[in-house]
Amino acid sequence: MSDASPTLDVRVLDLGEMTVMGLDGDLVAETAGQLTAEVDRALARSASTIVLDLSLVERIDGAASPALVDAARTVHEHDGRLVMRHPPSSTRAVLDLTGASAVLEFTD
Repeated sequence: MSDASPTLDVRVLDLGEMTVMGLDGDLVAETAGQLTAEVDRALARSASTIVLDLSLVERIDGAASPALVDAARTVHEHDGRLVMRHPPSSTRAVLDLTGASAVLEFTD
């Protein structure tokens, strides 16, 4: 078992009105702030659609679910959309268990 701190790499592709963010690593309470900061930056660039590519998320915990819900609400307040793309089954299961799936938008 490793004692390494959780890490999350956020790759950002700015396409004007759309921003795609690739999340790679651990989306947990300690790293959720990185996601929030990148969503805020995208909104400052006037992105109206933010796509979170979750395909490389290795681990998510229940404490990170509120960060996703808060990000979705923030984007909606700016008349935008936050879309979750390709969540691994383990990630989707956590979001389902925490109730976050009920307020998040998903696409394949």
